Amino acid sequence: MTQSQHPKLPSVLPSVPALQDVDTTPEQVNAGMARVTNPTETPIFICAMQNCSRLFPSRERLMAHRKRDHDTEDQDDIITWNE
Repeated sequence: MTQSQHPKLPSVLPSVPALQDVDTTPEQVNAGMARVTNPTETPIFICAMQNCSRLFPSRERLMAHRKRDHDTEDQDDIITWNE
């Protein structure tokens, strides 16, 4: 597979039976392994050009990616919750 190609997934994945978690303890669950975030704590900018869907921590990083990988400085097709 060349670097310019990304793996493709079908739009609908086949279902499989769920497996019971027998390793996680109640203490681990109660310790909280995740938390809710917000746009100021977790900036996300997604390149939506040509089905790219790469994530970046800032608009500047996304634009550098576009210039390098898409040979454009077009500011359309950006998905973010920060603006």
